[in-house]
Amino acid sequence: MVNVAMRAGLALALSVLVAGVAAAQTKVTMMYSAVNGFASSFVAQEQGFFKKRGFEVDLQLTNNSANVPAALVSNSVQVGGTTIPTIIQAIDAGLDLVLFAAGGVFPLEGDALVARPGSNIQKPADLKGKTVGVPGIGALLHFMLVRYLKQNGVDPNEVKFIEIGFVQAADALKSGAIDAFPAVAPFSPRIIQSGAGYAFAEWLKDTPDGTLTVVHAATRKWATENKELVANYRKALEEANVFIKDNREGYNAATAKYTRLPPPVVAALAPPNLAVNMTPAQVKWWIDLAKDQKLIKNDIDAAKLIYQP
Repeated sequence: MVNVAMRAGLALALSVLVAGVAAAQTKVTMMYSAVNGFASSFVAQEQGFFKKRGFEVDLQLTNNSANVPAALVSNSVQVGGTTIPTIIQAIDAGLDLVLFAAGGVFPLEGDALVARPGSNIQKPADLKGKTVGVPGIGALLHFMLVRYLKQNGVDPNEVKFIEIGFVQAADALKSGAIDAFPAVAPFSPRIIQSGAGYAFAEWLKDTPDGTLTVVHAATRKWATENKELVANYRKALEEANVFIKDNREGYNAATAKYTRLPPPVVAALAPPNLAVNMTPAQVKWWIDLAKDQKLIKNDIDAAKLIYQP
């Protein structure tokens, strides 16, 4: 289950001659997907936590986190908000990327496998022969769904996976383009409340607490040339996490703005569990899972992936 489009993008990115970035860079572009695991960056932007540390961040939304590695290497963005599996596969393909800050971590709010009405899906085995949408082939939720199917005795090869963005999932269920979708907050309640789907499994409940979901990544070259900026970026995220604990309205507003979800949907659920620091053990959990699913070929040193400014 290799994401052909992502591999092609990575191959193209490897051929790009990346210009050096000045150490005194004061403007950064971050590419991210529309999930609240990046709330720290959303809030840091809206509350001026980046700006007070001498730099600005332009937040650029992508529908697929698989786009992030190529964008980083081509220097069209300097910070990539993406999932660990996406970064691991990119590194396995030859890109020199690092993780400099975490984002949302497990447990996740509102995790639910949802199925379209009339599909008669009630258990994992019912997904055999069905079409299941995932936000990205080879990305986090696809990884986790393959893991879940195996744990429940279902051969993932008997399920047809297609890429469907979070925002498009409800319409895809309604139209019958997909039979099921692995949803997380704030999308799962929106799908269920709209009648586009019903929940039939809490499929992520056995994931260890503290497991990384999304991370902030960069090329090793850019991070090395911008150590002070990276350190200040982390400090801004830490300040945002403190702010979020006591300022729910500020969190709601920032998250609604950058995920482009209706404010009532965002307000209906508690903020995610957010972190900045990460450990090699947290990264290794994903590397081991990628090896188990035969999605990477090379040995990857988890400790070397974490960049400490």
